[in-house]
Amino acid sequence: MGPVVGIECRRITGALGAEVTGADLANPSDLMIEQLRKAWLDHKVLVIRDQHISREEHIAFGRCFGELEIHPFASNHKDYPEIVRIKSNEKFQYAASSWHTDVTWRPEPSMGSILRGVEIPPVGGDTSFANSALAYERLSDDVKDFIADRHA
Repeated sequence: MGPVVGIECRRITGALGAEVTGADLANPSDLMIEQLRKAWLDHKVLVIRDQHISREEHIAFGRCFGELEIHPFASNHKDYPEIVRIKSNEKFQYAASSWHTDVTWRPEPSMGSILRGVEIPPVGGDTSFANSALAYERLSDDVKDFIADRHA
């Protein structure tokens, strides 16, 4: 583990998300991982800019939070099966234009995903996120009672 680092978080929306500064994902300290875990649980989505890490460092960083899964049917990278490459361009736009949730359909879904932008367009290419915990909190008690025994 790397040197002790203190991170800072700045909220970026009302419902979720924070931009993190002071993190070095290539050399994570135990303190930095502890702080990132708390920030992740508090904000649901973290944006950590300008991290020029290798695939190996990406995988090592992910393992700081637990076991990594091999996606059961996505096109995993042949040398790094923990990594799913998502590529969108003029010819293949489906990866960026379809709403989805990352393996929440599994009996024991992953804690989360780490999206590492390698080639990002100067305009567009946005990823949207939703805070389903907050959406549930804001339901009326009648609706919560109505859906309490239902599963999706």
